[in-house]
Amino acid sequence: MRILVDVANGRLSAEVIAALERAGHTIVRGTRDFELALVGTAEAAAALRHDRPATAIIVVTKLGDVPARIRALEAGADDAFDPGFAMSQMVARVDAAGRRAARTPPPPERVSADGCSIDLTASLAIRGGVETELTTREVEIIRWLAARAGQVVSRAELLQHVWRVAAGANTRAVDVAISELRAKLERDPATPQIITSVRGAGYRWILTNG
Repeated sequence: MRILVDVANGRLSAEVIAALERAGHTIVRGTRDFELALVGTAEAAAALRHDRPATAIIVVTKLGDVPARIRALEAGADDAFDPGFAMSQMVARVDAAGRRAARTPPPPERVSADGCSIDLTASLAIRGGVETELTTREVEIIRWLAARAGQVVSRAELLQHVWRVAAGANTRAVDVAISELRAKLERDPATPQIITSVRGAGYRWILTNG
């Protein structure tokens, strides 16, 4: 299983990583390609749950901090434990959470904006009863922008998190992709109402009710 470990306590993080690797898991960093995440706070768990509803999430709290474990579960984490747990028990709980997540099909992701219904799970945009297929990258762009509706998202941010290249890369890939995406989503791509441009800053997703 590919596991993201994002725990602030350096020593604990190293111990957790070593135990998981001994159990045959792969530890990843700085990528969205993972099946389970170990994070250090309830807030991180809540943000990740919003971004990835079907991903297994476990919070690693400070030793003996029962309220923090409760907050983690209330925030949407699948489990929570602290350094007092034996590493073998920790690995078993990670395995169990991963198995539960694998058995649960991800819920369909749908976004509606300016009369366009977007099914991210099926990679389809539907306007006026007409279905238009979306590429995997277009789905990722929509997911990233819609999750930050109303906020300005820079080209550098999209390059880093969708294209997964250096934020300073000199490329017009983002502008080209947005133009092609607008052609699939907008009533009139020349006057976009869903993905608007913010001059000198980037793009903003305008989320509406229909």
